[in-house]
Amino acid sequence: MELKDKSIVVTGASSGMGKAIVELFVKEGAHVIAVARRKERLEALTESLKNDAGQVQVYAGDVSRREDCESMIDAAVSAYGRLDILVNNAGVMGDMAPIAEASDEKFRQVMDVNVYGPMAAMRKAVQVFLKQGQGGNIINVSSVGASHQAAGPIYGASKAALNAMGWPNMDGYTRLGLC
Repeated sequence: MELKDKSIVVTGASSGMGKAIVELFVKEGAHVIAVARRKERLEALTESLKNDAGQVQVYAGDVSRREDCESMIDAAVSAYGRLDILVNNAGVMGDMAPIAEASDEKFRQVMDVNVYGPMAAMRKAVQVFLKQGQGGNIINVSSVGASHQAAGPIYGASKAALNAMGWPNMDGYTRLGLC
């Protein structure tokens, strides 16, 4: 991988795939802003990576909040002078309720984290990429749940929406190498 000195934001970094992504990227020499709600887990991750080639900084935030999505991107630019990669990994599952029993509260929670958060982060990242004039990369972590309802209709709908936002030619930016 060619990640040495790349400036990267990874959401959902305190556990699971997000944590593994951060570990790999830092071992490869990247400078990572690790984002999650659980600050204590992020601090433990940072401690475990202190002797690796790259750097990791903690950003305790909630991707369902626009302010946090914008601030995490700003944190990367402030710390490392630019943004090269955004990894939208944070996500939550629905309660697998059939649609007739699905609650408005669960719908809002899943859509806020799985759809709104990535959209707000992408919007800010693309603005940074355009300003930098060098492009960048956005990786949206999705699921087969987008096409198979094994995880429930709300989760499936959220991942299908995430996939739709990431298809090529999104507002023309992909053609320019800016996404």
